[in-house]
Amino acid sequence: MLGFLSARPSSRADRELAAAEALSQSPTTTMAGVPRSAAVARSGTGMPPLVHREIRTAVEFEALSITAGDLIANGRVAKFLVDLRDPGLREVYFVNGNFTENGTVPDAAKYHFFFAKAALGIPERLEEFNRVTYFSPAKRYAAGVVHTYFLDGAGDPVYALQFYPQDVLNERGVVDVITLVRQKITIGGARFAFVPSGTQQTVATVGEDLTAAGIETLTLDGVLGSVRYVPLNAGEAWGYLRFLSVGDAELTPADIPVFDQLPLDLSVVAGVITKAVQDSNSHVNLKSKERGTPNMVLRDAGPDNARLAPWRDKPVHFVVRTDDFLLEASTDEQVATRLAERNNKPWIPLVWEPERLLRSYDEIGAGSAASALGFAKKYGSKAANIGFLAHRAVLGRVEDAGSASARFGYDLVPDGFGIPLSFYRNLVDHPANAALRVELDAFIQAEMAGTLSSAQRAQRVYEVQTCFLDATIPPEDLAAVKAKLAEVLPGVKKIKIRSSANAEDVPNLDGAGLHDSFAATVSKQDNADGSCAFEVDDEQGGEVKRKVSPKSVGCAIKGVYASLWNQRAVDERTFARIDHATVAMGLSVVAAYDTESEVTANAVIVTRVLNTAGVYGYTLSVQERNNLVTNPDPGTQTEVTIAALGLGDEPTSLTITRYAQPIADQPQRVEPVLPRADMLRLVDIAATVERAYCAAKSTYYEGDCRYVVVDNEKPTSVDMELKILANGQFLCKQVREFGGK
Repeated sequence: MLGFLSARPSSRADRELAAAEALSQSPTTTMAGVPRSAAVARSGTGMPPLVHREIRTAVEFEALSITAGDLIANGRVAKFLVDLRDPGLREVYFVNGNFTENGTVPDAAKYHFFFAKAALGIPERLEEFNRVTYFSPAKRYAAGVVHTYFLDGAGDPVYALQFYPQDVLNERGVVDVITLVRQKITIGGARFAFVPSGTQQTVATVGEDLTAAGIETLTLDGVLGSVRYVPLNAGEAWGYLRFLSVGDAELTPADIPVFDQLPLDLSVVAGVITKAVQDSNSHVNLKSKERGTPNMVLRDAGPDNARLAPWRDKPVHFVVRTDDFLLEASTDEQVATRLAERNNKPWIPLVWEPERLLRSYDEIGAGSAASALGFAKKYGSKAANIGFLAHRAVLGRVEDAGSASARFGYDLVPDGFGIPLSFYRNLVDHPANAALRVELDAFIQAEMAGTLSSAQRAQRVYEVQTCFLDATIPPEDLAAVKAKLAEVLPGVKKIKIRSSANAEDVPNLDGAGLHDSFAATVSKQDNADGSCAFEVDDEQGGEVKRKVSPKSVGCAIKGVYASLWNQRAVDERTFARIDHATVAMGLSVVAAYDTESEVTANAVIVTRVLNTAGVYGYTLSVQERNNLVTNPDPGTQTEVTIAALGLGDEPTSLTITRYAQPIADQPQRVEPVLPRADMLRLVDIAATVERAYCAAKSTYYEGDCRYVVVDNEKPTSVDMELKILANGQFLCKQVREFGGK
């Protein structure tokens, strides 16, 4: 939560720390140690002071608080600090988060440490302050927030008292501090609650004491389940409000769909509203952030919602804010104009390098870690990034002394190889595939001219993909693939061929969920005429939603090539203004993930806390068995955990904001999917990868890469997908850079 400042995450923090040290030496203090300039309103200005000793009314709370930007962006937040140095006094101070100096909000109104310097003149440096405030049961200070939540559509808020997620406050300390703060908030008729934000913050032995003090105990998971409105990506759009079941209509970039459940796939739309709580790591939310399109949860969304119903199928101006949303009348002309403005940008060509060799991931990672990332120009980013993961300085192999894999005792990165982008172009240019070239060129011209209707685009996509399935792979290329299979994956019977397009993981287009992966049986023979077909996979809980028939190596390759022209992929590239004539598909080949052991869980980690402005750490989404996090089955939801990483002696905390519901129409879990030790191992893997990525790519982060894991202001983050096997092993299936927040 905003208010905690980790020890020296960047040069910016060092400068702020120096300023705070200088401030603490200022002689112009009041009796309480409060600098007169900060604590007292300047004469004649009417400016409210930085320091307040009580909150008497809801109006006062509104004046001191700021819009919430932490784990649940709902309501408002005011920070408090309790001085525990004198057991006989134990003074409570509230921070005016809207206090300004010279027209700006100073750090003393943002961070507890700087507030304590300004208000109390404390002698501690940052590291010592953190230790005696957050990381030690024997506390000199207690720091937290008062967070209002509007639960179950109530008109009056709950005033929730919370601590920083890593705070090791013991149960008696929770009661003592919360009671002190509660006594200083005298808002008539207010409802109060304690909401633990870290799993170590328990109240098992003091629940009755809190109840006696008029304080409920709520969980973050329970709060999230009761919050009516959750903004996932703020922004504005113009479009037509559509009420839909999952996937039952063709959508356009001018539509704002209202879904009961999050769909498995969603093409470009103007904005999204869902009734069900979304996973912040789902492809739909990640893509909304990349596009900058508004996305929100409204728990009572539907045709009968009083705020939505009047706008059904009408042109609207739609705004998602942190505190509320707006729907107001627009016109057909305004919607068309805004869509045209969005599309009125030059097409961006993609440049890639021809390559004939197939390289194993170990061969891609044989040079420097930076050079491994550079292979994206030849193999696409997915294959290149797996080579990066396999590099000895990243996760390495078990035989690489000192590597993460050596530490874990097994390879964290799958074996396999990359097929270069050139092989895709070889297929398109092969003399036997003239019909494919004609169909593909005509489609590209029509799409970039903007002359296709939704129905026409869908038909042309079908025709192009059919041509790919019927195409002939150059015999020498298919022979090279099978030879590399025998070399790199000897004896493996089942493989996975995954997309590695050059139109993935480029600025403004991360490509998550756009293309398909296909399983293949190495011994499976092609049809006599070389033809292939798509089949729908009706099995729930599996990773592959579409299959190829036959499940041969050749058909799997052609299936992935065809998926470069999925309608959702075409829509996203058009939205990002990627020149379709310059796209190509590389391939990433791995053994089937369940070759060694069954898959027991899937995990996605983004190395920032999404949807927050003032929380640093990682967002982890975990689901049972092989149900995906990125594209969950309708009616299911993943477990979401926030990991606040520690530096030095600081502990890493885990905060569960939502438990998993693995099966639709079945009860939600009440326990984590994975034990705490496994969750900490996931965090360790992700932190290792992010630091290595920072070191390998100079443009990723301008500060010291040791501290990149705790800087919530870094411009981009790392997005990782992992599988957890029944034998207890972790498998890192991919990593990509993610630009959204």
